[in-house]
Amino acid sequence: MAQYKYISNISEEEFLNNIVIPCQDEEHFTCVLVKNSQVKTISSMFQTDNLEIKTNRILSRNKIDYFFHIIRCKKTDAYSMQQFDVIYDYIFSKIERPISDVELALLIASIEEYFKLTVDKDKRRIQTGVFGELFTLLYIYLNGYPNIINKYHDDFYSRHDLEISPTIRLEVKATSSEKRIHHFKHTQIMRTDVTVFLSSVMLEESREGISLLDLFERVKALLGDPESIFSLEKIKKKCGISKDDKGLVFAYEHACDNIRFFDVKNLPKIELNSIDGISNIEYDVDCSLASHLTIKSLIDFFSK
Repeated sequence: MAQYKYISNISEEEFLNNIVIPCQDEEHFTCVLVKNSQVKTISSMFQTDNLEIKTNRILSRNKIDYFFHIIRCKKTDAYSMQQFDVIYDYIFSKIERPISDVELALLIASIEEYFKLTVDKDKRRIQTGVFGELFTLLYIYLNGYPNIINKYHDDFYSRHDLEISPTIRLEVKATSSEKRIHHFKHTQIMRTDVTVFLSSVMLEESREGISLLDLFERVKALLGDPESIFSLEKIKKKCGISKDDKGLVFAYEHACDNIRFFDVKNLPKIELNSIDGISNIEYDVDCSLASHLTIKSLIDFFSK
């Protein structure tokens, strides 16, 4: 986590050598200075809901001019500060070269999208689904297929949860009910252009189990690049997870004992020769009526 030094205490050496400098401005707002790739004196300022951005600013020390952009967090509440820390850790601190004002504007658009993510009204359903996705990642990783960790989608609304290869997808469904019944869109299980497998995760709430926050942290520890970690942080924010709200807690061993994998072509489904002119077909499927695959056979498919 960044140490936000008061701006007047930043040394000449830091101004000269650092690409990115976390600091506090004269009004004690948290800021990040990003070195400008241009010697440009025409400055501008714009604001988003959460950030104030000043481009092409000149900062002077002992009659020497340094060219930076200034990004300031407009809010001082603990939650906003925590979010600013996240974007510093996974976005700003990874900048390795000076950037122009145009490049900065593109970066800010992505950052503001993160700030605007809000918790859906159906919080429990979302948390249960994401728990199943992260648990599946960890389970397959620990059973001998470490490449799975790089297959998780970075778009919360992707059609399938994991793209294993151009022709193989893995869909994840999780339920806390006693029956292995999952809800599908017809297009999810009737695709002919790719092979789709299903991970069916049965969950049981338990005070002694693993929280969604803990599961996020376990998966995050396995990720290597900042972009993937930031994508995971966006999903965590969508779930409403924070240090103060760890999310749903499920029994880890129960999930391990009851996870099952299926080739979706073997699942019960409505057989339609054509759905031209018909859309939004959805139904519940009792997956317990289909034969399931072992984890070894699933990984063998993935490794072909």
